[in-house]
Order: sequence, then C-alpha cells, then structure tokens
Amino acid sequence: MITWPTNRIGDIAEVKGGKRLPAGKLVQDEPTPYRYIRVTDFTPDGLDRAKVKYLDEESQFKITRYIITDRDVYISIAGTIGLVGIVPPDFSGANLTENAAKICEIQSKVEPQFLMYYLRTKHGQAQVASLTVGTSQPKLALFRIKDIEVPCPALPVQRRIADILSAYEEFMDNSQRRIWILEAMARALYREWFVHFRFPGHEKHPRVASPLGDIPQGWEVKKLGEVLEFNYGKALKQEDRSGGDVPVFGSSGIVGQHDTALVKGPGIIVGRKGNVGSVFWCVEDFFVIDTAYFVTSSLPLRFLFYVLPTLNFLNSDAAVPGLSRNQAYTLEVLLPPVALLKKFCDLADTFERQASTLQRQIQNLRRTRDLLLPRLLSGQVALEA
Repeated sequence: MITWPTNRIGDIAEVKGGKRLPAGKLVQDEPTPYRYIRVTDFTPDGLDRAKVKYLDEESQFKITRYIITDRDVYISIAGTIGLVGIVPPDFSGANLTENAAKICEIQSKVEPQFLMYYLRTKHGQAQVASLTVGTSQPKLALFRIKDIEVPCPALPVQRRIADILSAYEEFMDNSQRRIWILEAMARALYREWFVHFRFPGHEKHPRVASPLGDIPQGWEVKKLGEVLEFNYGKALKQEDRSGGDVPVFGSSGIVGQHDTALVKGPGIIVGRKGNVGSVFWCVEDFFVIDTAYFVTSSLPLRFLFYVLPTLNFLNSDAAVPGLSRNQAYTLEVLLPPVALLKKFCDLADTFERQASTLQRQIQNLRRTRDLLLPRLLSGQVALEA
C-alpha cells in the first residue's frame, strides 16, 4: 500500500460557515434565481436537487456573501454530521445553510473532488467523528475541520481517482434523473385525473355540488379519518440502529438502517415532528421512528401517496412543530369510483416498477463505488500519474 504525504485542510484551503436565514424569512418552493441549500438536501451521494428550496430577492441580498461554488466542498456540521459533497455546476452560487461549512479557496495542488471523496471514506469520516463534540446536540466546529489530515498524492493521480469515482456517480445521477421524470409523470397524471377532472371518459360525467366544490357525478367526499389511520412510529436511537438492510424513516426521510422492520412495505411515511406533513414512499419493509407516522388504509396506498401532499396539515405546537392527527382526520378528501382508482394505480405502479429497477441499478453502482473508493484512496489500486 502506498503512503502518500498528508496535509491539514487548514494548510491547503479555507473553511467558512454558511448563514442562517434572515429573521422572519422562510425558504419557498416557488423557483427563483436564488437557491438555499440545507442539510436536509444532502445525501451520502451528493445533493438532492428535488428538495432544494429558494429565497426571495431581499433574503438573497442580505446573505449573498455566503454562497457556495462548484469548486467548494461542503460538509454538514450539525444534525446529520459529515455528509460531504460538491454542488453541481448549475447550483454554483447558491446560498448555504448555517448547519454546513464550505471548504473553499482550495489550493491548486489539491483536486476538490479528490478531497470530497477522501472525506467520504471510513478514514475521513473517522476524523470527522473524532472532532465532533457534544452529545445532545453534536456539532463540528469550523476550526476543527481545519485539523483533518488529507492524503495528497500527485495532482494527476488525484484527478485520475476523481475521474474514476465520478464516472460511477454520473451513471447514478442519470438513473436518478430518470426516476424523477417517472415520479413527475405519475404526479402529472394524478393532477390531470383527480384535480382537473380530465380522466378517461370525463365528458360523460356531469358535475354535481359538494363541500369541495363541483365534482364529477359518482365521486365521494369523505373525512380523512374515515379512509385511513396515522400510526405512530417507534423510538429508535441512532446508536441502536444496527446498520442492516431495513431503511429507517423519520420526518425528513431515511435517517439510517436497521436489521428489523416495523412496517411491511410498500408503505407511506408522514412527518409528525419537525418536517410536518412530509410524505415518503417505501417499496420495501421499513422502520418508522417516533417523529413520523405510517399509514394504514383500505384504500390503495399508491393513490393516497398522491393525495396526502395536497392536504393542509396544521402544526399543533408552535415551539416544536407537530402534526395533529385529530386535525388531519377532519380534512376532506375526494374519492373517485373504484374502477378509475384501479386504473390510476395500475399506471402509477408501472412507473414505480421502472423507478425501482433504476433504484436497484443505483444501489449496485453505489456498492461498487464504495468498495473501490477506499482501495483507490489508499493506493491499493495502482494508478499511473
């Protein structure tokens, strides 16, 4: 195994923090030129484009000096600590949350992508963990990031390693984009049939009055509590998660892995605390922690997965946002005839099967990349400079 010279991050780059949103300001879903990247947008593979939110012009003006570029390496420093990546070129200039830091002004002898990949290795993550302090609210201080030691082979070797690993990520990104397209097609189909009422044969269905306005004849309006149940998740501390094959869901999505499932998939997860009303789908058996609900219903869960994000869930606690089941159960939902419901679910399941195939491809690519990554970065795989 090759032993490469090392450098402290503080000796080869600057480390700077992100910025909290201005007082009274919130991120928004409506696209603007000003993106705001949060830790909830970070994944082990990079940035989740679908989750990124936006700022208005006034907020942008106040925090514009905290932008991140596509040559900076970001790292989460609060919440889920140690998620590392580089923003895509088209996200260069986005604003960065205060719960993350950027490693910037990287010297020319270091390839930013190589630095990013090293920080994702077991050795890089071990250094991050050793420098993280606090138990109830762990934090990685900016000055401690500067003490991380990074191997620095010759620049051509760094670039060769980065090129090999980024090829895997390019395949993964392409598959992920195809998944997003399939998901968008399913959402568009739902809106066309069940929001705009342009379903097959809609011309033959006159509209009738209802509590939700004029609806097609033969459709029903029911209370949400009549058609489903929100079931509480179960507490599972991070240190008790075994790291098995079962995904663990919280209100922000997958938060870990475990060896025992709580719910048989496929299923729906709904955020209860923190990210109130967030909705996730899991095709396999899964575990739900106590910050989220899982859904049971006699109706097809596939249909409810598209209904739930359209509902106006309210926070029950101003200090710690929480979804009230009692309030949620009073909301009214529109139910189409059984035959139309089945036709929609059959089409949506077709999209889901294609997306699942692509997701398995991503998982295989990820496993191969993760096996190769430490071997490349330790010098076990010989490369020509």
